[in-house]
Amino acid sequence: MAAPMPVAALLLSEVQEDSLYRDEGLCVLGIFGKSSLQPGSAKEELLRACEALGAGISHAEAHELWKGAERQQCLHLLYLFSLCHVLLLVHPTCSFDVTYDRLFRALDALRQKALPLLRAAIKDCPVSKEWKLNCRPCPPRLLFVFQLNGALKVSSGGAGMSAASADAPGGNPEKPKKHSPRRRLQHALEDQIYRIFRKSRVLTNQSINCLFTVPANQAFVYVVPGPEEDPVGALLGQLRANCALRENDLTSAGGGQLVDCTLKEFLWQHVELVLTKKGFDDSVGRNPQPSHFELPTYTKWAQVASRLHQVMLAGKEEDSAELALKVQGQLKVLEGFLDADAKFSESRCQKALPLAHSAYQSSLPHNYTTTVHKNQLAQALRVYSQHARGVAFQRCALQLHDDCYKFWSNGHQLCEERSLTDQHCMHKFHLLPKTGTLWAVVQSTLIKTNKKRN
Repeated sequence: MAAPMPVAALLLSEVQEDSLYRDEGLCVLGIFGKSSLQPGSAKEELLRACEALGAGISHAEAHELWKGAERQQCLHLLYLFSLCHVLLLVHPTCSFDVTYDRLFRALDALRQKALPLLRAAIKDCPVSKEWKLNCRPCPPRLLFVFQLNGALKVSSGGAGMSAASADAPGGNPEKPKKHSPRRRLQHALEDQIYRIFRKSRVLTNQSINCLFTVPANQAFVYVVPGPEEDPVGALLGQLRANCALRENDLTSAGGGQLVDCTLKEFLWQHVELVLTKKGFDDSVGRNPQPSHFELPTYTKWAQVASRLHQVMLAGKEEDSAELALKVQGQLKVLEGFLDADAKFSESRCQKALPLAHSAYQSSLPHNYTTTVHKNQLAQALRVYSQHARGVAFQRCALQLHDDCYKFWSNGHQLCEERSLTDQHCMHKFHLLPKTGTLWAVVQSTLIKTNKKRN
């Protein structure tokens, strides 16, 4: 197997294809998701670098930095969804992360916005009209790979089951099950994922319009047995010692299907549909529309991948710089989906501003001095800080400061000049003439008076 390399380097390199397989089709598999944090790993070093990076900037600046990185991650994911037949989403636990629903809705919105630009980028590539129209070889099939993390274990003596499944109401631990506990967990995750995506309309009846598809009659979730070191391993070990099914118990359960397939077997059933050019028939409903499918050679695929890489990720070539700039401009559509915390902060801070304004104007005379203004502003900021939260805190606090200053300077500022008896002026702020100007006015008045008398 060849050593892994970045996509940009792969597209620029001259791959030596075997002449026997040069004209055969290529199944493209993409992998994305999250991995578990292991001590001393490269991921831990990346985490330390991120902590050091965030030490010298404010919370709002760090938020903007990470949101910018998240928008670029969406663009990279859209690149994968535009080139792959099958995609694997890897997750370090055996529970579904519902934030993927929001992410996929954001990717779908971004794809719809960027679709005309992507069509212009691949219009000269030697692929089918359907590929050029939809900017992908087919609606990709999304598969999920979860890591078993202590909620359910397979014991050394055979299949195991958790205490929850053994003690479930109506359950009989002596009655044989048709599937192993891991298989039942996979089925439960499939049902949960499908319901979530159908409810949010990430998945619809017509697969040709979806960002991705899942099979209706094939497994699309696989649970990999996890490592032994898990946070609650000691406690669950005691439970498994009492509740796990032993090998001798399983032999007496005749007819039960307890053998789980391997990850290779799980993946191959989907890859085989691609390599045999059958494609994915994942549309459901009364009148399902057939989706397009193309199995390209490496040369054709590489041309499309190179053009999309220039437009979506690189943007350095002169002929694609303008399109790349327009694609970057479409990233604004992601803000409504990804920046939920900023939307919450903005709403929270905007609701806190009227309360702070009321605190500032409470018990104020019509005209007041700078000292009174600063005291009232401090009170307003205290009220504001009790209610405002999030990344918009600092910006809205500056807005509060400006609003209060404008209110004070717009007809409420008291003149702070003192008289010869050291008393404040009782009038609102006004401009006094300069000494030379005042003397000139007095002289001009005296001259006019003398001329009238003469």
